[in-house]
Amino acid sequence: MYKSTSYSYGLVLLTISIGMGILSNTRSKESFRSKILSQSKGSQSGIFLSISNFESFCMQQYGKINIIPDMLKSTELEVFDTLQLWINSMNELAPSTAKMYFSRVNVYLRYMGIKLHDQDVKSELSFRRVPQEEKYGLTLDNIQKIIDNIYFPMKVQLLCQLSSLMRIGEIVQLRKKHLILDKQNIIIKIPSEIAKLQKARTTFFSKEASSLLRPRLKTLSADDLVFGSNDNPLLAEQNSGQILRRVLIKLGLDMKTSRTELNLINTHSFRAYGFTKLSRHDPNFARRLAGHKGYLDQYDRLSDDEKLSLYEKYEYELMIDESKKDKARIDKLESEKDFKINRLEQTINEIKNNLLDLQKKN
Repeated sequence: MYKSTSYSYGLVLLTISIGMGILSNTRSKESFRSKILSQSKGSQSGIFLSISNFESFCMQQYGKINIIPDMLKSTELEVFDTLQLWINSMNELAPSTAKMYFSRVNVYLRYMGIKLHDQDVKSELSFRRVPQEEKYGLTLDNIQKIIDNIYFPMKVQLLCQLSSLMRIGEIVQLRKKHLILDKQNIIIKIPSEIAKLQKARTTFFSKEASSLLRPRLKTLSADDLVFGSNDNPLLAEQNSGQILRRVLIKLGLDMKTSRTELNLINTHSFRAYGFTKLSRHDPNFARRLAGHKGYLDQYDRLSDDEKLSLYEKYEYELMIDESKKDKARIDKLESEKDFKINRLEQTINEIKNNLLDLQKKN
């Protein structure tokens, strides 16, 4: 029988005595599915993708998909040996992906009664190290070449992702009802159910991206996906990645990391480009738009108009069309010049008024 430090586990049967009756619920993969219904669709899909990977290993190794009943009858060391074999079988996946798969399956196993202590996991299981390769910095020239050669809907998606700092998993789940369209910049209200860590937030598309997107929005109803090619977010993400990779190969930009053979340019690169540009001016505001934890909470208290005004100050950095970028930069400089002139005029008027007051007193 599988044993932990303080519990014994047989068939996972929850038995609760209530008065004279007994309420029994047998835990299964389907009941686990019900348990995680509150998580985003993307998270649910990722969890069951990981479980499927584990079950495929079990089928190849032991001739059966579900070995959990056998694991429950085994010793703790036998369970760890089985999990190590599974981890080793994922050598074609990136080390970070293998760790993520294990983390998800570990939650499922715990639900099914196989509770592994964190310290034991650290000492008993060995994972390949995640190589810390230098990230590739996407350039404006790279972006211009890509969007000039990619099909139009994907061009709009990439420009929207770049200017809003949204994750690929968020943007492919975006629906028309999540957008506010009454300003030049489209305002995005990312709901908690599609946001990472289930924290809703507000961000914006640049005027450049917004103008390209509006014709598409006229053909959509409120519940329609704006960019996603599939209601399954994982499939939608994969579709976007494949479209981008085909263009990268065509352009000779399909560079790989030296050790893991991962693509140096991917959809995340566009979000990272926007984040880098905006962070040079206001790191905390960039973190808030990107859905990272900020250093301070002051931006959460700003109205949408106040946030948009702050976004517009640096919007030129997020534009790709050179003429629009130059115009936005000029507009910004003229706005700053007008502001300084107004402040100077106010100061002069204050000095004049003060002098008049002094003359009257004398």
